[in-house]
Amino acid sequence: MNLNKTSYTIFRWTFVTISAIVMLSACKKEVEQKPEIESLLPGKQVVSLSKKVNPFSHENIKKARNKLTAQNRNSVSNSRVEEDRLYTYIQFDPATVTGDLLKQLEEDTTIQILNFPFANGEIYNDEFAIDEAKANALADGKLYAVAKKNTAIENILKTTSSISPVVLDELYLPDEEDTTLQIQAFVEAGYTEEQINQLRICLFKRPTGFVRYLDTETGGLRNVPGMQVWGLVFGIPLHTTTDDNGYYRFPWRFVAGTIMGTKAKNSRVNIKPFNTQGAWIITLPIQFIVGSIHIHGWVGACQMRNDVNFEFRDHQQNRYWAQLMHSVYLHDQYTAADNITRAPGSLTMYAHWADRDGNASAPMLGHLSGLSIGSIALQYLADLLGGATHNDFPSIFNLLTGLLPDITIRTNGTTERRSYSARLMQTAFHELGHGSHFQRAGQGYWYDLIRATLRSHPDDQCGGGYGCGQNADDGNVAIAESWAEFIGTNHALRLHPNGEKASRWAGSVPPNSWGSAFITNRDALEWERWFFNDWIASGIYNDLMDVVNADPTEFWDRTGGLTIQQLYDALGPDIDFFCDYEWEIINRYGLNVNEVDEIFWNNGAGGCL
Repeated sequence: MNLNKTSYTIFRWTFVTISAIVMLSACKKEVEQKPEIESLLPGKQVVSLSKKVNPFSHENIKKARNKLTAQNRNSVSNSRVEEDRLYTYIQFDPATVTGDLLKQLEEDTTIQILNFPFANGEIYNDEFAIDEAKANALADGKLYAVAKKNTAIENILKTTSSISPVVLDELYLPDEEDTTLQIQAFVEAGYTEEQINQLRICLFKRPTGFVRYLDTETGGLRNVPGMQVWGLVFGIPLHTTTDDNGYYRFPWRFVAGTIMGTKAKNSRVNIKPFNTQGAWIITLPIQFIVGSIHIHGWVGACQMRNDVNFEFRDHQQNRYWAQLMHSVYLHDQYTAADNITRAPGSLTMYAHWADRDGNASAPMLGHLSGLSIGSIALQYLADLLGGATHNDFPSIFNLLTGLLPDITIRTNGTTERRSYSARLMQTAFHELGHGSHFQRAGQGYWYDLIRATLRSHPDDQCGGGYGCGQNADDGNVAIAESWAEFIGTNHALRLHPNGEKASRWAGSVPPNSWGSAFITNRDALEWERWFFNDWIASGIYNDLMDVVNADPTEFWDRTGGLTIQQLYDALGPDIDFFCDYEWEIINRYGLNVNEVDEIFWNNGAGGCL
């Protein structure tokens, strides 16, 4: 959306009104919290979330130790308190989290942040059986974190006065083999003998299972490698990561069960939720700070006898995140097979959950440096937010600059579009293809590319987007977009042999009018000559590869035999026009000048000779 001053004035008043309503609702919820939760649990009595003791509260653990010592129990529980087993439970205000603080939170791999009080003892039982809906009902506009005690991030959270931190408790993670201490901790927390005997039935089970998502193209489930699976030991966070088969084995044996979930983050990629549906001014910062967290909910100890699987089937953000995680894993596999450089490590990917599809991009902002990155980032974020600027929402922009996107992919959060999985994966492979090209082209090339695609660029003669072939840096756009579309479609074909994509080229062929038509990935590689606009010649690469041309109408395609690696190696920081690329191909590989020129000419990139 492009908002003028009048609409922004209305927007600001709307924001003030919404904020007031939310504040009033929060006050009301604080008073009526118990009835709201009880309404989700008909027939079950729920105690106030502020009174029941957490068995693994450090104070409770000390009581349990003292009791065991008095009873002269000979057990591991008599050993001294280990400082690295202590955790701090903190509440803080998300509205004042800055980009600098966000960056520090992201760098800590041990902290858990959720939008409800998750270290309160009474939510850890079969009766309450928390799930995502109940967790949302407990949300009160604050964020809750559990961090290791005496770490840098714990100290930062406790001492950053602007976020109004409140230390709620100190927790202790017992040795998982110390069963005596754990059982005594339940006694000291007020658990009855009957409840403790019930716990003994399924003591110390270690969760295992798969993380999967529904592939709408095949109708089957696909495993997700590299997904974080987390569990809470009465609020204390532990996690593991799925292997190449999407399988996990949790590093802790639970007594009473746990709250479990997933997070789309690992050392390779960080999927950040970017939700602009509804009252996004309020919800976007909270979800962005928490991250791509899916709350599976309560898993009782007896449930852990079998695999605890996470299966994302519906059109929800959790499936969206899982598919993007899978695309990065497959991109790494496919680029390795092609002998080309994969997209850089530590990628930040904004998973834009929006009111409509479109506008995927790879600005690689997290991997750029220099004085001009700040202004480019603000322009990019303004474009991403539909015209909203730093002056309109300074706190949101400040937050986002703490973790700038390398890749952004937008999908319609309301409606699942046609060929959802196949098209999403082709788009993801396209953007990751940009990341791979970035490794070859370098930062200077990418600065020019970003400036050319930002709508506010002064040289833009066409109103933004991909340009029209006449702007100062449209040569960069033509090379970058043509390569990304070729490699993205090539990789998509390996995953979905029968998958399809939307094609502006196919939509322009009579009798179709200008617009998007659907074409299979296989047909796109063979026949599609350009991407989005007729000056972005994406068809040249496949024509330079195929030795036997499948299309008899392409009589001019008389050479080939190059590999993807050779095509990739011909890219570089100085290849910012198709003429540069054509001469590089001819000189590097000794192909016939006229035959190569015919391929470029008939794909819309001729005239170089």
